[in-house]
Amino acid sequence: MRSVGSPVQLVEQLPHDRSTAQVCSVEAPDGEDYAIPDLMVLPDVLMDDDGWLVSPDDVDCVVEVVSPGNAANDTKVKPSLYARWRIPLYLIIDPRNATTRLYWDPKGGEYQARHDAGFGTDVVLPEPLKDVRIDTSVFPRYGG
Repeated sequence: MRSVGSPVQLVEQLPHDRSTAQVCSVEAPDGEDYAIPDLMVLPDVLMDDDGWLVSPDDVDCVVEVVSPGNAANDTKVKPSLYARWRIPLYLIIDPRNATTRLYWDPKGGEYQARHDAGFGTDVVLPEPLKDVRIDTSVFPRYGG
């Protein structure tokens, strides 16, 4: 993950049949577009696939680390995009202001639930990754 180190703590807490991927993209349901998240949580069985595109139906969670030069894409554009694609969980890590935002429960092209927290507060994921806990106290801030 860009600027927040390795996803090791997330990987260690995932169900035994899940893994993270950083070098593949999520394909739009209509096949006409794709997004490149910083990190995805996927079923292990997909990790042996040679393709670079993953169906949104196979993605449990996408994680984006906000980049200083393109923040609007991660914070304004992608929440509605991922909700329309019905990706269950979308976690935004924002090192600019040391915050996280977790979206879940996509319906009708919008996430129905959101939780904001500062670095230092654990993020506890709901289904489909129920009770996975991410320690944000180790996340660095930009410029700090």
